[in-house]
Amino acid sequence: MDPDKNELQNRFKEIVSNLPEEKKKALYKRLKDMDSEERNKTIEAIVKKDQEVHSAGSDSGEEKKEQAPKAQAPVKPKEPVKKPQPQKKNPNGQKRPQGKPQQRPQGKQQGRPQGKPQGKQQGKPQNRPQGKPQTKQQGKPQGRPQGKPQSKPQSKPQGKPQGKTQNKPVAKAPVKKPDNKQKVNKSKNPAQMRKLIIISSVALVVVILGIVAFVNRAGIMSMFNNISGNTVPVTTETSASSTTESSETSDTQSTTSEEPTPTPTPAATPTPVPLSADAPNLSGLTIVIDPGHQQKTSEENERVATWMSAEKSRSTSGGVGISTGIHEYELTLNFSMILKNYLEGCGANVIMTRTENNVDLSNQERAKMATSSNCDLFLRIHADSANDSKTSGIQMYVPSTGENYQTDMNRGKTLGEQLAEIMQIPFNGVLATEVYTGLNYAKSVNSLQISLGYLTNSDDEAVITNEEMQYKIVVCLAKFCEQYKK
Repeated sequence: MDPDKNELQNRFKEIVSNLPEEKKKALYKRLKDMDSEERNKTIEAIVKKDQEVHSAGSDSGEEKKEQAPKAQAPVKPKEPVKKPQPQKKNPNGQKRPQGKPQQRPQGKQQGRPQGKPQGKQQGKPQNRPQGKPQTKQQGKPQGRPQGKPQSKPQSKPQGKPQGKTQNKPVAKAPVKKPDNKQKVNKSKNPAQMRKLIIISSVALVVVILGIVAFVNRAGIMSMFNNISGNTVPVTTETSASSTTESSETSDTQSTTSEEPTPTPTPAATPTPVPLSADAPNLSGLTIVIDPGHQQKTSEENERVATWMSAEKSRSTSGGVGISTGIHEYELTLNFSMILKNYLEGCGANVIMTRTENNVDLSNQERAKMATSSNCDLFLRIHADSANDSKTSGIQMYVPSTGENYQTDMNRGKTLGEQLAEIMQIPFNGVLATEVYTGLNYAKSVNSLQISLGYLTNSDDEAVITNEEMQYKIVVCLAKFCEQYKK
């Protein structure tokens, strides 16, 4: 087994084990409706998201430790800025003696750099040596009349410039307070924004995972149980089981041991099938053939296995051919009748779970027919379906537990390779799975589910619906059955 796939399998098992029962069932239902590739990607995405959640949570903890002191540090040094007391002593509108006000602003303004006001108001005036203090104090009132008599600018504007010169510092002082506060807030915002982004991202991932798990809770539960008891890589098994879920006939609430064993439907008069020259001698061999699906889908459910709480429909009608429109329940019965007649021609004792399409037969009941007959081999005939029309190939399934597990795995692999050579379509391998109820309840006998190809692939459909090809497949299966002769 691939170590990476095994690690992914174990990780997914841990994730599913923490899910509530309902979420496990929902995920199981979702995964079983997917095709091979989509189911693999879904499992990988769930494991990947779970890793991202844990990594994002640890990162957010470290950022909180590093950024906590940064947000509080700038607050203390900003308190001295709030004292504009010297500026409140000069109220606007007071009239002072004309002699002193002219000297005070000049003294104060000489200490300030006033490069820009000098360039604007003293371009052409002749009083340039008095320069910097006078231009700021007398501003607009004295800049205009300097070329004319000096008595006017001294008598009229002296009261107004004093008010203006005193108003400027009073107006500027409160502006600095919000600036300082804004700087403090700006210093806090980056840290807070990072925390909010991390927290919201983690919450979003958790919500998404919760929704996915809830919707697919049944699928998750089934896949978890499948992984726990299966030695085949999860990525391979889940990909095939998702597409073949439509080919699984599932039936009512779990059948108890007290229920009577269903009686097989009487077969119609068999149509003779000519034997090949190398046909095997199967006398003494008992084989139970189960044509997958039936005409009507049941609204009732049954447990997938005795050791699992997951449930699904007790019977379905299966897939539909993309080109011919043939129903899977029709295809499987037609092929199974040909196989029955050929095996009987070889001397085998053949039991059919159904010989009609209009039956109501659960998957547990089909499995019980095989176990109660103590057959040498239980063959389940199916076809696959997938969302992707390019998905193609033969697939074999065996129960994931039981004393016959390894034998059926090895023989199923050989059969799949032989069929792939005859049919000229890919062989996707043998999967030990707990997805199929009919296999889970028949693990006490040699059991093998054969999916002949994909009805959603036009090339596969053309092969498995061809009568000449069906005969070749039957001949190959007869030789395969000879291995189970005791």
